[in-house]
Amino acid sequence: MKSPAPLYPKTVPFGAAIALLFWALLALPAAAQTHYASQPKGCDVKINGTSSLHDWEMEGAVIGGFIEFGAGVQLDPAQTTVAGLQGDKVPAKAHVLIPVRSVHSKADHMPDVMDHLMQEALKEPQSPRIEFTLKEMTFKGPHAAGAPFNFDVNGDLVIAGATNSVTFPITIECPDADTLKITGTVPVKMTDYGVTPPAPSFGLGLMKTGADVKIIFDWVLRKK
Repeated sequence: MKSPAPLYPKTVPFGAAIALLFWALLALPAAAQTHYASQPKGCDVKINGTSSLHDWEMEGAVIGGFIEFGAGVQLDPAQTTVAGLQGDKVPAKAHVLIPVRSVHSKADHMPDVMDHLMQEALKEPQSPRIEFTLKEMTFKGPHAAGAPFNFDVNGDLVIAGATNSVTFPITIECPDADTLKITGTVPVKMTDYGVTPPAPSFGLGLMKTGADVKIIFDWVLRKK
């Protein structure tokens, strides 16, 4: 009398095994990334420059965009380093947008004229935003407990439709578990972006602005 056939085959064909492994991997939960989105309140951006008459400043309160950290990255103010580093690099991506029309002159004399000159110089109709796209973020440690984290960032800065690679330092504070405040200063030479420094005529003289400016920002984001 023959033995009954086994309910399951003793071996699984190689192709079927690969297919089973593939579907098992798909079923695993994806590694979590942490996404922070810009907030409508608390942001501040200043553009500071010089002229033949006096220093000048423009200021706005609108910064859009996001920053997203790779799986395992954690900013814990109590720790001396950042969890999830790859060497000294932070797995992250970010995009920042500053509407040109949201930045206004702080001058007491004819601020509307200064706003118009700035928008004209930055080619606002064709390039309405100053933009930055992160390419690399480097941790500058060790971190002192309770202090802001220090980083160097590198990326592409777009002004007046022209793009240049820039590197500058930032700090990141963690006011609470879900909020980040990113602060930085970006030195910019306007002529590198095809921008001719404005030279408006006021009264009997001609005010000549310098080509070197600083973009200073406080960017507030919250975890999505």
